[in-house]
Amino acid sequence: MKEKNPLVSVNIPTYNSARTLKKCLESVKRQTYKKIEIVIIDSSSKDKSLEISKSFNCKIIQYPGALLGARYVGVKASKGKFILLLDSDQILEKTAIERGVKLLKETDMLWLEEFTYNPKSFLEKLFDADRKLVQKHYSGFISPTGGVILPRFYRKSVLLKGMDKIPKRSLPICAAHDHAIIYYEVNKISKKIQKLPKAVWHMEPSNLIRFWKKTYRWGKTTKDLTKKNIYVNLIKSKMHFRRFYWDEFSLSFKSSILRVLRGVPYLLGYRFG
Repeated sequence: MKEKNPLVSVNIPTYNSARTLKKCLESVKRQTYKKIEIVIIDSSSKDKSLEISKSFNCKIIQYPGALLGARYVGVKASKGKFILLLDSDQILEKTAIERGVKLLKETDMLWLEEFTYNPKSFLEKLFDADRKLVQKHYSGFISPTGGVILPRFYRKSVLLKGMDKIPKRSLPICAAHDHAIIYYEVNKISKKIQKLPKAVWHMEPSNLIRFWKKTYRWGKTTKDLTKKNIYVNLIKSKMHFRRFYWDEFSLSFKSSILRVLRGVPYLLGYRFG
């Protein structure tokens, strides 16, 4: 007999995430689907991330490594039939999990239609344009190699099979491309993927310096992976210019500016970090 309302595990890695975590957790608690556990995987936060997590009665796991390892540890500790890999700077639409569970009864993974939360700054507006462009032309961006649209809501049995194929030596050092690596491995097991419309808002950085520091760190940890000869071809497939959609000139132009602003510190971290 099929379970009418299966448990959903929402996994959220944190590291000094207090600035956005409360809004994220509030959005999970507001879900119309109620059979949810929240699993926080914290990497020794020094701010109020843990205090906020405890106030929402989350299951808390301490993990000292990088983001990919935090995802793996969180999935292993989750009890849900379905797992949502959420970030601490994302806000869920209130019916997202309910609609996702219905779709996951017929498929194995979902990519989430995503919007930029309250874009006001120049940088936030660039993120907003890039996201609109990519999702409008999603068929060209959904490949596990080279694509940028990545699933986040999975059937746990399929997700575990894929994650168990990830080289264990990559887990503590990979802070970038975590979703890409997961999708790459899960895609070898199942091709069943669908879109979850109007699912999530992303609280993007408005501060350029903070954004550059984060992107530099992504480049550095990516170099750490390639030095160990892990997912080299997958990583190379991500490092290319995107197609410019002339019929979407404004969106494409803004997206290109964001790619440059992101690419420069990323490449500096990759080359010299």
